[in-house]
Amino acid sequence: MKFRSFCLLFLIIPALLFAQGTKEQTVSEAPVFQAIDANNRTVQLPQKPQSILIAGRAGNMPANALFLFERVNDIALTLPKTDQGLGDFFAFIRPELNQTDRISQNASIEEIATHTSDVVLLKATHFSSIGQKLDQLRVPNFTMNLESWEDWQEEIVQLGSLLGESKRAEAILSLYRQRLEKIQNTASTIAQDQKMRVLLLQGDRTDNTSSYKIAPDDWMQTWMVEQAGAIPVWKGSNKAANGWSTVSFEQIAAWDPDMVIIVSYRTPTASFIDEIYASSIWQNLRAVSEKQIKASPHDMMSYIQPVASWILGATWLAKEIYPQAYSEIDMQEEVRSFYQDFYNIKDAEKLEKLVDLYAQSVAINTL
Repeated sequence: MKFRSFCLLFLIIPALLFAQGTKEQTVSEAPVFQAIDANNRTVQLPQKPQSILIAGRAGNMPANALFLFERVNDIALTLPKTDQGLGDFFAFIRPELNQTDRISQNASIEEIATHTSDVVLLKATHFSSIGQKLDQLRVPNFTMNLESWEDWQEEIVQLGSLLGESKRAEAILSLYRQRLEKIQNTASTIAQDQKMRVLLLQGDRTDNTSSYKIAPDDWMQTWMVEQAGAIPVWKGSNKAANGWSTVSFEQIAAWDPDMVIIVSYRTPTASFIDEIYASSIWQNLRAVSEKQIKASPHDMMSYIQPVASWILGATWLAKEIYPQAYSEIDMQEEVRSFYQDFYNIKDAEKLEKLVDLYAQSVAINTL
């Protein structure tokens, strides 16, 4: 009897050990969809997200990043109103989004929570007003800055981890680096005394009165001008600002830049350029007399902002400021290949629509 018990024990113990080892292996190999967000929080999901909601203002920025991942086509999306006035880029890619209601950029926490999405994406600036409150309701949320190239490099990797798409994240960054290095390599050959002095202004119109604003020193718009090999003449004048700051004409005249680039995110840029050339007070500026007032490029979104197409903005700046140094760049082909490589758009009609919108946006520059 003792012998039989001993034999039974001999058989059971290895089986238990094997079962425990298998369980531990299963746990350790179970996929974990987690990432560190812009507010340094570890966000963990039990499975690949099947539904995502994007909340708050500037929702086009995390939406742009999300749409770079091909898995987005299989995810149920709830988007805020992201049309900047030039068209709905996201519904252009996924027409079925035209059939779904958008939430307000000012949607309440309760409304956001009722959607029961697997995760909510939002800008890091909305952490205290949205993110922390969602935490209290145990609604997973993930914040992103996306305000600089450094942010994009870090946060695309983290978003890829959250989606279970780390390989795609690395591929996205590789595409960015290839394009950026081409610009930087040429820019590095431009001698300091040959660098163009450029002023980038955001046009604003209130009650039929136009005003112009400059970007903060550490914003992507300033950095993009530098990457093109030019000198942003306003740098140093807006160091501590949290946003665009209005600048007087007297200051613009004091800078007297070689080139002025006008950005307008909601109204046609051409109207500002026409007004500048028609104004008597602008006539003594070098950029006016030499016809160097330029409209910035866009299709359904401006390229001169920290959305995914910022690399097209940097490429256009380089080509526009130094046409001879960057003579090999064909901007229409750059636009076409960008949407093929980054957004996997293969439809020829859609690609040509985006190219046409770009060409129309800068047509005034050749008049």
